[in-house]
Amino acid sequence: MGIFKSLFGFGKKLDRDESVLAELKKVGSDLSKTHGIEFFLYLPSEDAARQAAEKLTVDGFDVEIAPAAEGTDWVCVATKTMIPNLADIQRISRELGTLAVSLGGVYDGWGSPVVD
Repeated sequence: MGIFKSLFGFGKKLDRDESVLAELKKVGSDLSKTHGIEFFLYLPSEDAARQAAEKLTVDGFDVEIAPAAEGTDWVCVATKTMIPNLADIQRISRELGTLAVSLGGVYDGWGSPVVD
């Protein structure tokens, strides 16, 4: 059975970005339309959050920063209006992961409201 799964792709585990897109589709979102996609970075200080916000604003994101709901981190929410294409989402996720790590933080994924 394991070989069958491997040869034919059954049981393939979706990555996090694929999973979010699949869930959006499952709940009725029209993935051919633009979505306001929110990407979340958690950073260790207000200064780090401001640095991230400055870079992300230059890159075309709308950005809000605030103290995180728990702990001492700051959250940076970067929103981009776009069609949720897997390749683009994965590229952005990699870039935001790199940015977050460079500032001592973490990238925590993305989400979007359902678009009919």
